[in-house]
Amino acid sequence: MSGQTPPGVPARTRRDARALGRVVSAVLMPVGPACVAVIRLVMPGASGDIGAEVAANLDAQRLALLLGLPALFTLLPGAYTALHLGRRYRPALTAWAAAFLIPGYLGMTVLGAGDYAVLAATGIGLDPPAVTRLSDEIFALSAIPVLVFVVGHIVGTVLLGILAFRARLMPRWAAVMLTISQPLHFVATALAVPWLDFTAWGLTALGMGFLGVRVLRTPNDAWELPALETSRSPREGAVAG
Repeated sequence: MSGQTPPGVPARTRRDARALGRVVSAVLMPVGPACVAVIRLVMPGASGDIGAEVAANLDAQRLALLLGLPALFTLLPGAYTALHLGRRYRPALTAWAAAFLIPGYLGMTVLGAGDYAVLAATGIGLDPPAVTRLSDEIFALSAIPVLVFVVGHIVGTVLLGILAFRARLMPRWAAVMLTISQPLHFVATALAVPWLDFTAWGLTALGMGFLGVRVLRTPNDAWELPALETSRSPREGAVAG
């Protein structure tokens, strides 16, 4: 049978890396939402005239793009870790959360491209109205992935919060905060209130932090299966003997 050591061949046990992977994954979980919280607080463009705002706040735009890098590379792994934890408790609800959350975070990648283009256009001397028109055009061309991002990460986070509440993966109040965090982000975006947006993503980071603690407390054998043993060649067996 595949994966089993043939009779008479000594077995070699693989190094157990489950604890390291679990700890790293848990630590990454709140990083992405925390970075986005700061991005939403400092990023220019709340008034709608992004060309003028970026021109007047170049350092803030650079900071937002800098924080966008860890956000881009940690949001999806953090979401996957949360879903990996949840599927043992509420598999059907976890599947629904994954169906929204994973595509949502994948769709987020187009947003960074537009932000870089706006900064570059300002840097080469385009006037603010032209930069605003460029931003609007990029947004229009990327309407589908933006829609996937908006719907996916909001609905997915709501479902993740409900999952955490029903499975008691964190204190009930923290699960409620996670559940309402992204609808609050939507309201903050619609009203153009940066501090409220910072609060909303901060609540998401808080919820992911609680889930990370739960991951840290999960035993290796409950987290995932151990690595299979591999057969050792006769020469390796002789050396080990």
